[in-house]
Amino acid sequence: MFKKISMTILGILLIYGAVAFAMKAAIGVLPVDAAIASIAMLIGMKVGHFSMLFHGSFFVGQLIIEGKNFRKIEFLQVLYVILGGSVLNFFLYTVLKNVSFDTYIVRLVVCLLSFVVSSFGCILVLETKLMRTPMEGFTQLAADRLGTTIGKLRQKIDVVLVIISVAISLIFGIEWTLREGTVIAALLFGPLMDFWKGVFARRNTAA
Repeated sequence: MFKKISMTILGILLIYGAVAFAMKAAIGVLPVDAAIASIAMLIGMKVGHFSMLFHGSFFVGQLIIEGKNFRKIEFLQVLYVILGGSVLNFFLYTVLKNVSFDTYIVRLVVCLLSFVVSSFGCILVLETKLMRTPMEGFTQLAADRLGTTIGKLRQKIDVVLVIISVAISLIFGIEWTLREGTVIAALLFGPLMDFWKGVFARRNTAA
């Protein structure tokens, strides 16, 4: 159990640390991160704090759907929500506060590396099989109830998040968080997760 919790914490650190670097590179992030950043800027809240509210809402959604069937171990998702938002704030407003990536090529490299690290962190959390992650856990439960697949429902959620981000930027003049990096993430993030999953599978087979 200690090993699983340690791997989960490390995964969270990698995920949210990488998201902070991607946001600082400012050439686009995943739709969910773009929506979080856009809304946070609009309401004048730190990105990490709004991330806690955002992902926390999906945790509450799981509680509502499952009710008494909600596993006690899943309350560890609260750790994911709080630690993730805290790590995001720490990197954005402390570690990277005075850091700037001046050239486009550097920003592109930072963005790409952040997707590599973030995808590894996601697989690290998933491979522990300790708990669900808030958004993915809710999406799976909701998909089961609606008679659809997690992929189809997540796609619809991403579309809504993209619309929200674009609307906020157009209406309120908020900095664009959806750019070419978002397209790159859409093309690479899934395959990167499959790659890391394969690495873990080979490692477990060898062991």
